This record gives sequence, C-alpha cells and structure tokens, in this order.
Amino acid sequence: MRTLTIRIAVLIAAFAAMASSALAQAPSGGAPAPAAAPAPFRLSGGGAALLGKKVRFRGTVDEKLAGRAVVVQSFDSATAAWTKQAKTTVKHDGTFVARWKPRRIGQFRTRAVIGGTARAAAASPELTLTVFRGALATWYGPGFYGNKTACGLELTETLVGVAHRTLPCGTIVAVHYGSKTILAPVVDRGPFGGKAKWDLTKGAADLLGFTETARIGTMTVAPAAQPASR
Repeated sequence: MRTLTIRIAVLIAAFAAMASSALAQAPSGGAPAPAAAPAPFRLSGGGAALLGKKVRFRGTVDEKLAGRAVVVQSFDSATAAWTKQAKTTVKHDGTFVARWKPRRIGQFRTRAVIGGTARAAAASPELTLTVFRGALATWYGPGFYGNKTACGLELTETLVGVAHRTLPCGTIVAVHYGSKTILAPVVDRGPFGGKAKWDLTKGAADLLGFTETARIGTMTVAPAAQPASR
C-alpha cells in the first residue's frame, strides 16, 4: 500500500507539470515600448476539454493585422511537425476566436500562427490542452465503510479511488470535473446498473467537489503496477 501511495504521488507531480499551461506575458517594467511596436500576440483557451466537444481559442494581435488568417495548430510528436486544427480571421480590433473539436484524448501543445506561417515571430506563446474522454459517473461510500473493495482495500471515507467494471486494479486514471483534475487508482468494481461507467469513492468525490451523478472526463495515465517477484 505504501508503494502504491508513493507511486501515485510521483504520478500526480508529473501530471501536474505536464498539464500546466502558463500563458507567456510581455516583460513588465523598464522603459516603455516605442509607440510603433506591434501589440503582443496573445492566446487563451488551453486547459481541459472533453473529447468531441469544441474548444474555443481566443487571442489578440496588432490591429494592423485585421483581415489576416489565423491558424490554430497542435504539435504532432510522431512527425515532429505542427498540424492545422482550426482557422479563423483577425477582426478589425485585432481579436480573433477559433474553435477546434479534438478527435482523440491526450495532452497537446497548441499555438496560433498568422497566415499559417511557422516563423517563430508570427506564432503565439504555446498552451497545453488536455483532452479527456467524457463519461457519466456516480459516487459511493456511506453504508460500505469498513468493507473490503474488490481490489482488496478497506473502503474508508478518505480513500481516493475509482470503481470500474474492467480496468485492472491499480490502474491510475486522471479524473476531471469542473475545473479540477485528480489522479486516482482503480480500487473497486462497479458501477452496477444504470448508464454510469465510473463510481468515485467519497474521498475522490470530495477532492473534485462532485456531489451528484454527472459527466466527468477521464484518461488512463498509467497501467496497473505489476506484482513484485519473490
């Protein structure tokens, strides 16, 4: 149990580092920029999204670029190239909005470029977008505390985990709800009956602020640990 706890803690730290998407800002302080300098290329819209749902990217560029095309791209690690995902046009005030419907789960480096060019000077700061698979979920706990789960753990009010019908015990799953994401191991079997595909322990539900049957986002981030050889 101690080994699993340490493993989860390490994965949480790694996942948090991958999922962070700080928006680069122009340097502050110092001498003011010359009046003729172009406005910074800004982009927002990273974070988390559900598979099949449109993600909205908003940005601003210099007003002089009104009417120019803006392309939102994601980085394909397999080909080491940027791929077009959405296209829009800069408005008269220098703002733009583009919408992209991701077709697979995972974490994506994203950016916007003017006119589709790959020149660094024409690209926005990068954002990280994490796409989860959406599914209906419930939560459980009261009335079962003290019992052993199907994975051999004692169910307590603070146990953080999820129940799934088929995933191996110990599989680490990223669970997203609202604006929060946690990592939790598969600790039990269920849910049984209804359309829900996941059951959250009360400990997991409390961390997410999950209080009723609702749709969550999930993504398997690590397989179950192999039993140690003797």
